[in-house]
Amino acid sequence: IYEQFIFDVIEQAPNRKSKREGSYLTIPVHRRIDLAQPELLQVLELPFDQAQYCICTPEQWKMHFDRIFPPSVQAARASGQNFPSCSYYRSYIALASTVAAAHLVKIRAALKVEFEKLAWVPWTSADRMWGT
Repeated sequence: IYEQFIFDVIEQAPNRKSKREGSYLTIPVHRRIDLAQPELLQVLELPFDQAQYCICTPEQWKMHFDRIFPPSVQAARASGQNFPSCSYYRSYIALASTVAAAHLVKIRAALKVEFEKLAWVPWTSADRMWGT
């Protein structure tokens, strides 16, 4: 689920206004599978030719974690259009739907350990991975 999350971050990256202009990503399409590794998000060298960023407070970082890996299936149902289109998210929700709440707490704790190793994540909104 975590490795798929990294890939989905890259796959869901925003495009320019015109499709002809392509993505803001500097990673060629044919290399995205190979380069979508956790290390990509563990460095501050962003793989974009244009980006707006914000240094998060601990509260904002937690907010993004909770949106990316919701604490409950009920919280996940509140997310809108973009998150459910991500493979990692569908797998995570399927898993969360089948385990006891105490087990989900442990799963999220393991995911949080990996998440804390990241230098950056998309600025999420309640319903989408990439807020624009």
